[in-house]
Amino acid sequence: AFMAEQLDKANEVADFVVVCPHWGIEYQTTESANQHMWCDFFLEHGVDLVIGTHPHVIQPIEWIENEQGDRMLVYFSLGNFINSTADTGVGIGKRILGGMAKVTISKNKEGEVYISDYGVEPLITQIMRGAGNMTTYKLCDYTEELAATNQMTGRDPQFSIASTKQVCREVFGELYQEE
Repeated sequence: AFMAEQLDKANEVADFVVVCPHWGIEYQTTESANQHMWCDFFLEHGVDLVIGTHPHVIQPIEWIENEQGDRMLVYFSLGNFINSTADTGVGIGKRILGGMAKVTISKNKEGEVYISDYGVEPLITQIMRGAGNMTTYKLCDYTEELAATNQMTGRDPQFSIASTKQVCREVFGELYQEE
């Protein structure tokens, strides 16, 4: 009831409502039924954009629409902007992959505010030897030379630029624009 009241109040005073829930299952690149349940709730209460956090990996981006034609853009998870995971094993490399939401919010002549364009910019964390020696790169700017020196090469036997791009293709689909 409290959250519904807060969302309804936000809709009264704002032209555009964004929710950033802490949700989803850690390390799963697909969204959960629970996340979809919350999407229904958010849409019912007028949310325009959802940018999810918590799973530590990227998850799909999609439009959710109800029978009345109301729409809401959902970034289920943008993964990690920067990650220094110490874990090892196959698939751990997807934890250093993240994304930046690219959303253009516009207003038409009638004063309606809407999303006129959206996308995602994939990111990757470069982990070097030494405490705190990490940098985030746009995946499109990341090189084979950098990947060869990333500490993830010793933690995940499948880690490579190609494997991270494959995860982006699988999760983001046509929104992932390889450059």
